[in-house]
Amino acid sequence: MSRILYTKERWELVLDINKRLMQQYLRNCKADKKSEGTIREYGYDLRFFLCWNLLFNENMSVLDFKKRHFEEFKYFMAEERKVSNARINHLLCAIRTMMGYAEDDDDEYEEYFRNPASRIKGLEKEPVRPVAFLSQEQIDLLRNYLLEHKMYQHLCLLDILYDSGARVNEVLQVTDSDTTSKGYLKVKCKGGRYEYILLHERSKESIQLHLSTKKEGAFWQSKYGPAETTSTLRGWVNDLYKILKGLDPSTPCFTPHSFRHSVIENLGNGTHYLCEKLGRAFTIEEIQIIVHHKSVDMTKSYMKPKDNELIFGLFGIKIA
Repeated sequence: MSRILYTKERWELVLDINKRLMQQYLRNCKADKKSEGTIREYGYDLRFFLCWNLLFNENMSVLDFKKRHFEEFKYFMAEERKVSNARINHLLCAIRTMMGYAEDDDDEYEEYFRNPASRIKGLEKEPVRPVAFLSQEQIDLLRNYLLEHKMYQHLCLLDILYDSGARVNEVLQVTDSDTTSKGYLKVKCKGGRYEYILLHERSKESIQLHLSTKKEGAFWQSKYGPAETTSTLRGWVNDLYKILKGLDPSTPCFTPHSFRHSVIENLGNGTHYLCEKLGRAFTIEEIQIIVHHKSVDMTKSYMKPKDNELIFGLFGIKIA
């Protein structure tokens, strides 16, 4: 069976009582002033869960779930889908809170007085993976491949991430063709602030290529429709990793946030292609402003540790 669980056709078949509970819960989240991004992610996770229930659990009412049904979903995600512990815990959180909402609603769900989902334990937090940095040479290698194979949407994502150092939820907000002419985009950033992200010649080129070949409608599109959450963009970054790994076996496992680290590091060490145009490396203060950090120390923390290079350099020892 395809790894895709949610489709519009399957969603039509999901039990009405399950869809109604989800809609009521999400409205309650909105009333509780949860952020739009959080509500959107909860909706995505719960639709995924309910489609799993449709396909693997005979579309039963989630109000009739026993503890074992929730455990089976956790097992499916861990063993069949092989997703990270963090992803499983994120899904379980959405499910627990939705079922907790039903438990607390004495009017609509008077008979639902025990929430077995609350007894499903999350998985242990996995060790933090080392930060991955990509060199300008690796970026160029990947970019040339995408151009050669006319993968313009992937190219567009690569260029915007590497031109701007923006976070993936900020890149998701690229929505119109005016971006190419302006060279910047005002986006909602972490913490609810609005800031500008800059787009340079590579982004402008790939955006034009993408716009010339994409279907009408949303800027970011999967084969199933508009990309409404960062999950789709994260999936495309995973595609980029697989491509680059095939081209360069030394490629570290990277995520969308790895580009933010790589941009900061390469602007600082003078290897980013923008440094060649400027004629020098960027100062740490300039980089801080570009990526909208509140302090220089935060920006430094995104770079490769320099302690060993400093100590070895004092004694004339070159690190291999």
